[in-house]
Amino acid sequence: MNKTGVQKFILTKIILWGAIYFSVVALIYHIRWFVPFLASGVSTVVPDGQTPLIWFLVQVGNNIIFLFVGYLLVKLFGKFNQTGFFDKECIVVLDKIIVSCIVLAILGVIKLGYSNYNNIQIKEVSEAGIIGKLHLLARFITNIIVVKEPQTMYFLLAAMLWTVKQFVNKALFVKAENEKFI
Repeated sequence: MNKTGVQKFILTKIILWGAIYFSVVALIYHIRWFVPFLASGVSTVVPDGQTPLIWFLVQVGNNIIFLFVGYLLVKLFGKFNQTGFFDKECIVVLDKIIVSCIVLAILGVIKLGYSNYNNIQIKEVSEAGIIGKLHLLARFITNIIVVKEPQTMYFLLAAMLWTVKQFVNKALFVKAENEKFI
């Protein structure tokens, strides 16, 4: 590997370890704030409009997933740095990262579903009939996709990684065929 490739890999490692560090710090703080919330039922760190229990669980879950994905990426790039290519083990890592992206999106949808939807709005919409329910659903989907906390990035990342996984699968197949031919 040339000097530029080594420098890019070092920068990638620094970024990954930085993300892991910040995820650990965030996880520690969220757990540190969550325990007193469980004891007293009061929290000053939860943003307005959020359901505290759901917010804490989603934040802790997100940071655990970030740590897991960070570890997988360090492992993946370490393997790539050693061998210079991806192997079947890397496909398993990509599968785990794809599932993690989808779980992060689902956690975001759950958090959004429990925020800013108080009983008055739901009661008014349920009394309005099918049109009211369709309006609530459209508003919720719009908030998920565009406005409040768009989760589409996680789905797009999962789709992109799935495409990379297909490419790696094809490359491994071609490599195996070439080795058989030789």
